[in-house]
Amino acid sequence: MIPSTAFVCYRPDGPAQVDASLRLTGNSHIQCSTYDDRPAILSVTDAHVSVSVTVPDSSKVTVDDLDVAVRLAEALADYIADLRRRLPAPDRAADAA
Repeated sequence: MIPSTAFVCYRPDGPAQVDASLRLTGNSHIQCSTYDDRPAILSVTDAHVSVSVTVPDSSKVTVDDLDVAVRLAEALADYIADLRRRLPAPDRAADAA
């Protein structure tokens, strides 16, 4: 099994670049925290790698913020569809139940 990884690449000509790869398993933690007074925070943690997703300005939500969230949901739907397609037939029947 390939573990989740995170790398930081420091460059002399600009800001550091962070590359995180999550290899999600049954032990991964995925949560969406919602609040009354600020936008939701989506967090995904696996082993030593943690990623949080929220809007850039917690005081307001914009149409662009919603557009990005929809694109994220659409990409996740494509990811799920691809995994379902690759699941062996006996497991697919169990997934549909």
